[in-house]
Amino acid sequence: MSDWGTRVLALEPAFRRAPSAHNTQPWTLRAEADAGAEGDALVLGWDPTRELHVGDPTRRDLWLSLGAFAESVVIAAASDEVGVGVEWDVSTRRSIAGRLVEQPLLTRHFTSEDLAERHSARGPYAAPWATIADVDAMAAAAGLAGTGASLTVVPGAVVDDLLPVADRWSYEPPALVDELRHWLRLDHGDPRYREDGLSDVALALSPAQAGALRVALSPRVWPLLRRAGGPSVLGAASKIDGRGTVVAFHAPVELAARPEDVADLGRALLRVWLAAGARGLRTHPVSVLVDAPATAGPFAVAVDRAAGQEPGSSRVLSVFRIGRPVDEPITSARRTVPVG
Repeated sequence: MSDWGTRVLALEPAFRRAPSAHNTQPWTLRAEADAGAEGDALVLGWDPTRELHVGDPTRRDLWLSLGAFAESVVIAAASDEVGVGVEWDVSTRRSIAGRLVEQPLLTRHFTSEDLAERHSARGPYAAPWATIADVDAMAAAAGLAGTGASLTVVPGAVVDDLLPVADRWSYEPPALVDELRHWLRLDHGDPRYREDGLSDVALALSPAQAGALRVALSPRVWPLLRRAGGPSVLGAASKIDGRGTVVAFHAPVELAARPEDVADLGRALLRVWLAAGARGLRTHPVSVLVDAPATAGPFAVAVDRAAGQEPGSSRVLSVFRIGRPVDEPITSARRTVPVG
C-alpha cells in the first residue's frame, strides 16, 4: 500500500465517528486489489449484514451513511494534510460504493475535532429553538448551494400531526420490530453494547425506561402487547415536549435519483450536521416521517409547499430535529472500521 493509503487508514479513530441509521456502521475500506504497488486508492464498500433490509428497503439511509462516512474520511484526512477525493460507482451485487483516491489537498471548513464533537441528542431541546436564520447559516456553511440540496423548516403543526402516526407505525410491522430489537443495546452486559447499535443512554432512556422497553419488545411479550395496542402506547411515549425545530433535507428529484446521487448528498448532510454543531446545536434524525407509508406522501407535499415548490418536485432524504439540548448527549458507541 502507498504511503497515502497508509496515512488515510491510520486516521480510522477519527473517521469512524460517521453517523448511520440505527448506528449500524455498515462501511468497509480496503486497498484496491488492482492498484499494483502504488495502492493509490481505497475501495469503499459495505457489509450487507449491517443493512436495514426492512426499515430501509430503498437503501436511502445506506447511501446517505456511506456518503457521510466518505466525507468523514475526507475531513479527517484534510486535518492531517492529506488530500482525498471520492469517486462513486455503486455495485449492489458486490456491495461496493466507490473509491477514495489521492488528490491535491483542498481547503476544508471542518476538522477531525468537529467529527469528534458531533452528537445526536434525542432528548428535549431548550427554548429558544433554532431559527430559520440558524438553518440558513447551516446551509451556507455546509456549501449546499453547490449541491442542489436544500434545508426547509417544517411547520410545527405538520410535525405534530404526522409524527405520532409515523412513530406508531414503527412498532407495527413484526419484521420491523424484529430489526429494531436486533440493533437495540439495552443490556450493559451485551458484548455489542460498546460497539454499535442504539444504547439506552444514546436513546436518553432512564434505567427504568430501558428495562421496560427491553421487556415490552422481547419476542415473548411483544406479540401479546402488539395485539393489545402496544404500538400506540410506544408511539405516544416517543413524544418529546421540547421538540425543537424540525428540518427537512431535500433535493430535486432529478438530482437524487441514483444511489450515487444520494451518497454524494450524504456528504453534504454530514456537513450540515457539523455546521449545526459549530453553532452549538445538536441534531436528532426523525426520518420515520418519510419511512412510514401513511405519512411519507403528506409530509413530502408539506415540505415542497414550505419550500415554495410544486408538490412532487423534490425528494426528502432526511428529516431531523435541531436545537440546544437540555442535557448534553453522550458519545454513541463505535466499532473499529474493517480496513485492509
